[in-house]
Amino acid sequence: MTQFIHFLKLIRFGNLVVIGMSMCVVQVFIAIHGNSNVGSQLLQLWIAEDAGIVQKWMLPFNLNLNFFLLVLSVLLIAGAGNIINDYFDVKADRVNKPERLIVGKFIKRRWAIMLNWIFNATGLTLAIYLSIVYGNWFIALIAFITINFLWFYSAVYKRKLFVGNILVALMVGIVPLYVMIYNFPFDGYALNIQDTQKLGNWFIYEVIFIISIIAFVINLMREIIKDIADIRGDMHLSAKTVPIALGIKRTKLILLVITIPLLTLMAFYTYNIQFYHATNPNAFVPKNLMIFNVLIALSMLLCVGSYILLISANRRKVYLLASNLLKLAMLFGLISPLFL
Repeated sequence: MTQFIHFLKLIRFGNLVVIGMSMCVVQVFIAIHGNSNVGSQLLQLWIAEDAGIVQKWMLPFNLNLNFFLLVLSVLLIAGAGNIINDYFDVKADRVNKPERLIVGKFIKRRWAIMLNWIFNATGLTLAIYLSIVYGNWFIALIAFITINFLWFYSAVYKRKLFVGNILVALMVGIVPLYVMIYNFPFDGYALNIQDTQKLGNWFIYEVIFIISIIAFVINLMREIIKDIADIRGDMHLSAKTVPIALGIKRTKLILLVITIPLLTLMAFYTYNIQFYHATNPNAFVPKNLMIFNVLIALSMLLCVGSYILLISANRRKVYLLASNLLKLAMLFGLISPLFL
């Protein structure tokens, strides 16, 4: 049992749950407002239920199964990325967080590599299967690129100036887009935005692009903050991270420069939803606009609070707390489409 708990820590089970949940949120959002095959069938199911005709088993089983396989593929690849990250981080973790060291202490290094290969191979196989089923090779291509990015990030680019931070932030930011690509494979069908009952797919694209950018920027900030927290171990490895190359004070100034446009984007996000609702009252009725606004407001407050913590102290625990606040801010942003 103890070994299993260490395994869950190794793959960052909590982070994987957030990724899986965000994918489900995006899928539900597309189902309600979109014109994809997946969305239309789910919408018909819910309309039938609202009319008092319970048809829970009318939804094709392979549709549910295929989306489950998509989520499983992403989680396996993300889990493999976390494993290989810890594999290459053993020396730094002995300095930065010896109490959380897993690879080499609780799980042997050869087992870590084997798990990484098994997870990646299974995740890519599932992506290839879905590409064949839907004739959408973007699914497999993105999975293949992600696997290689995560490997080279951990092995080479993690401690390179800005490159590693941007790569890992991209891997998180692309998750909502990946669900969109699964539904809309750029085959001409997705370009049909005329719909008398819905706003059309461009509304879907806009919302998903915005939350993807929010996820990317917040994770970029988190990665830089974690570099500040891990500066001792990274210096031990002669790494060239942002705080080592530019200094902690300048790094905090960079984070401020990133925070301001992030808050601006969040404000635009809420304004845009209000605009859609005001100009298309019959086509777009949000599920709960108040909860949506509260979630984005909380996300913005957490981003501000994270930066205040960042400049208030020079302790590793405070930096990690600031990073966790940003993680919560990202979670609120990712689930916000559920209430549109």
